[in-house]
Amino acid sequence: MKKYIIVVLIITFFSCKSDKKTSEPTVKVVKESVFNDSKYVLDGSFEMGDVRRYGVFPDSIYAFNHPFTKKGRLETVLDLSENQGILMNFPSGYYKTDLVIRGRKDVKLNFENAEFGGMIQIFEQDSIQSENITFKGNLISYGGFFTRKSSNLNINALSIKSDIEKNIYNMRSKGCHIYVGSSNITINNLEIDDLGSGTEKYKYTHAAIAIDGWNNNPTEVTINKAYIKSTDRHGVYMTGTDNYIKELTIDKFGVGTSKFMDGMQDAAKGEEKDFTAVWVNKCYDCAFEKIIINEKDSKGKYTAFFDAGDKTKPTVIGEIIILNDNPLIDFKRDPNTAVEATVSTKK
Repeated sequence: MKKYIIVVLIITFFSCKSDKKTSEPTVKVVKESVFNDSKYVLDGSFEMGDVRRYGVFPDSIYAFNHPFTKKGRLETVLDLSENQGILMNFPSGYYKTDLVIRGRKDVKLNFENAEFGGMIQIFEQDSIQSENITFKGNLISYGGFFTRKSSNLNINALSIKSDIEKNIYNMRSKGCHIYVGSSNITINNLEIDDLGSGTEKYKYTHAAIAIDGWNNNPTEVTINKAYIKSTDRHGVYMTGTDNYIKELTIDKFGVGTSKFMDGMQDAAKGEEKDFTAVWVNKCYDCAFEKIIINEKDSKGKYTAFFDAGDKTKPTVIGEIIILNDNPLIDFKRDPNTAVEATVSTKK
């Protein structure tokens, strides 16, 4: 009986296989066309996607246009990424320039600890928003980060440092500013070593991390890990909807001056001068999972300012841990605050 079953199964198997073979449609092989970048190449010793192939080198001069496109060499690199879908790689080294993305879509860049002397800026141009911008690897800026009217930004690791000699404007850092009309932004790891103050150049520099924008506040901003080593002014100023910082550490805040400082979006006049580690204002359905604030060398006025909100859309802070509690630095709460937080102190 077992032999009979085996024979039947074998006959059935080959019969089905034979039927399938005769019934399968003809497969047509289509060769994908490969983009020929030859007219953009200035140094063929580097592979496609390496910015040096197109004339962008660390420690080079950026005043010269690309000889074929007649555009800036950095703009040419961005064009290739946007129009041809090429992941552009910036090798380690110092780039004495800003990195500006205006009204672009589908740009993918990779940074091997590349250092930029200027600002990293992503914003709109002629009412066209920047969208679908991806930064892989580790990016370092001696200027700061700014975005406006941009969406779907994905940044792996961003480090903002102060070095007047490396900053192309001879300034300290301006921190990270996510401004009006920004949405769906993810930063996996954000480090800010310093935020400057002291002259009119820092007029609009309010916080190491500022998420704000009058009447068009940022939405769906996610920062998985943020570390602020020192800030002359506020640590974090957050407004908007569905914004989230998973883990935030602030070592030192409020150690600079409010001189020359302009007022802040959605804040009452004069409040900008009361430096605060974490200021939550007009935040709806926002959250922090864990906040660690060290008050040992901090000179700010408030550990946290829980400003106005909507109790039907609260901001939830899982835990605030205060290290080296300074009795002169306290909490401030607006009567209409919608912030829910658990606080623990470690002296």
